Amino acid sequence: MLRDAIATFDNPETRRGSRIQSAAKEILAQAAQFDRWGTLALMDISLRYRRTVIGPLWITLTLAATIASVGTVYAALFKQDIAGFLPSFAVGLIVWTLVATTLQEGSNIFVASGHLIKAVPAPLIVHVLQMIARNVLIFAHHLLIIVMLYAVIPWPLHWTTLLVLPGFAILLVVLLGGAVALGMLCARFRDIGSAIVSGLQFVFFLTPVIWTEDSVRGTAFAWLTRVNPFATLLDLVRRPLLSQPMDAEQWLLGLTYALATAAVGLVCYAKYRRRVAYWL
Repeated sequence: MLRDAIATFDNPETRRGSRIQSAAKEILAQAAQFDRWGTLALMDISLRYRRTVIGPLWITLTLAATIASVGTVYAALFKQDIAGFLPSFAVGLIVWTLVATTLQEGSNIFVASGHLIKAVPAPLIVHVLQMIARNVLIFAHHLLIIVMLYAVIPWPLHWTTLLVLPGFAILLVVLLGGAVALGMLCARFRDIGSAIVSGLQFVFFLTPVIWTEDSVRGTAFAWLTRVNPFATLLDLVRRPLLSQPMDAEQWLLGLTYALATAAVGLVCYAKYRRRVAYWL
């Protein structure tokens, strides 16, 4: 029996399953300690904008100016009704800012936190959760733009607006899994971080942010809204906020993306979290 137990322990699949289970427990345990990484995120924002009057609202004001100027110009170029185009563009750009910022910072999170990782024996997932919490807090500031836009250009609100909560939860799972995987990949291969920044700029123009799905419907580019996962994730938040209908296929795709990225992030975290300190 001792020989069987040793053989079971030496089985690579058993060790792999044990590592994944241990990593999952560590992620869930740290995610439950919201007061820890939430406080760190607040401190990070406070230190970044210390000695300023309105703090992170400077980012919100800059984004609001971009939405007002670029949205007006593109509505005229695409011959769109500004009352219908501007809310879609505003929500899309706000959500895209969260996605792009989180993935860019996530790809560099372990490199940027290298001095803390080597000095403080804390789980690596804490740094990722702190970064995501910081970006979500800034995203919450950006929601003021939507409130002000609604006061100027109101649109119908229905009970389906509450679907923004599960849609945003799916988006956060994707961002968490993606940030963990990209962070470990870029800690090992530093050049990939620059490729991610360039790639996100390219994907931005392939995602219906500055253009609408209606403008490409019936054209050769209509497939972009179906094969582009960022378009689906964007709609999971944007459409409920604008009281626009969502079909079951989009929810199914969103859940699929969330499960896939969560699985990839978990496997990467389980396999490489003890090696990251040696890569920094």
